[in-house]
Amino acid sequence: MFRTLSLVALLGLLAVPAAAQVCGTEDLIADLDPDLRARLDEMVAPHPYPTGTLFRAERGEDTVVVVGTIHIPDPRLAPIVDAVRPHVEDADLLILEATAEDEVAMQRLATEQPEMFFITEGPTLIDLLSEAEWDQITERLNAVGIPAFFAAKFQPWYLSMTLAIPPCAMTLLQSGQKGMDRQLEEIANERGIPLATLDDTEALLRIFADEPLEKQLDGLRITLETQENGDAATSTLIEGYFDGRVRETWEFARIQLEQSEFPDAGALFEEINQTLLIDRNADWETKLPELLEGKDAVIAVGGAHLSGEDGVLRALERMGYEVSAF
Repeated sequence: MFRTLSLVALLGLLAVPAAAQVCGTEDLIADLDPDLRARLDEMVAPHPYPTGTLFRAERGEDTVVVVGTIHIPDPRLAPIVDAVRPHVEDADLLILEATAEDEVAMQRLATEQPEMFFITEGPTLIDLLSEAEWDQITERLNAVGIPAFFAAKFQPWYLSMTLAIPPCAMTLLQSGQKGMDRQLEEIANERGIPLATLDDTEALLRIFADEPLEKQLDGLRITLETQENGDAATSTLIEGYFDGRVRETWEFARIQLEQSEFPDAGALFEEINQTLLIDRNADWETKLPELLEGKDAVIAVGGAHLSGEDGVLRALERMGYEVSAF
C-alpha cells in the first residue's frame, strides 16, 4: 500500500551489478479468469485517459508535456527518456513529485526525528507481531540483505514501505540505477532547467507516520499478504506501464486487496485511493496554475496520477489546456 512512497525507503545495503536486469515480464492480469477480467474492464472504463503515458497539453503559446513515470529502474525506459529529453532540454521548468534533494532531506529527517521512523522505546516488532508474521518478514528481509534484528525497530509504516520494494527492484536501485524521475531530473540539471516539486515529502510521510500503531500494524500485515510474490506484482505493474495500461494496473490493485480476505477490503482500498491519488492530485491542481503560468514545462509524475476525473490531465483541461496523446 506504500508503493508510491517507496523511493524514500531504500537502505542501500548492497551494490549488485544489474545493468541489463528487469523485474521480470510476468503479468498477473493476463491470468485473470473471465469474470474478474470483465470486472476489471468495467472498473477501468469510466475513467478519462485510462491508457497512455505521454501527452501534450497546449494553451495559446504555452505547451506542457506530461509523462507518466515509474519510480524504479528498467532498461526499457531508455526510449521513453530519449523521447522526452528534447522537451526537458527546451522547457522553462521540470515539475516532479519530489527531487533527489528531497530524498537527501528525508535521510536527514530520519536522523533529526528518529522516532518518526524507528521504535525508540517499548516493544519491538518482534514482540508486536506473531511468530509466523515475523518469520515471513525475516525471510523477505533476507532476500534483500537487510538484517531482521535491525528492521525490528522500524516503525510499522516504514517497514511496510521497505517490504513493498520487491527484491528485483531493490537490486536495481542498490546498484545505482535510476527510475525515470531521476533520469529526467539529471537531464534538467545538465541544462540548468529549473525544478519544481508538487509534494511536501515530510507532510506526505506524516500521513502514515502519525497513524495509530494498530493501524500501522494492519497496514504491515496487508503488505505482507498482498506482496507475498512481490516480483510478480511489480512485474505486472511494469508490464502494464509499458503497455500504457496505467489505470488498469491501479484498479487491479483493488482486486488484489479484495482477494486478500482482509475485512472491509473495499473500504480500505478507497482510503488508499483517496490518500495517495485523489487528495494529492487535488493538492497538485491548486499548485499547477502558478507553476505553469506563461511557461513551457514538462510534468513527470507517477503514471497512476494521469487518469480519472481527478487526474493531472483533467486538471490541465480545467485550466484551459487542450490535451492530446503524444
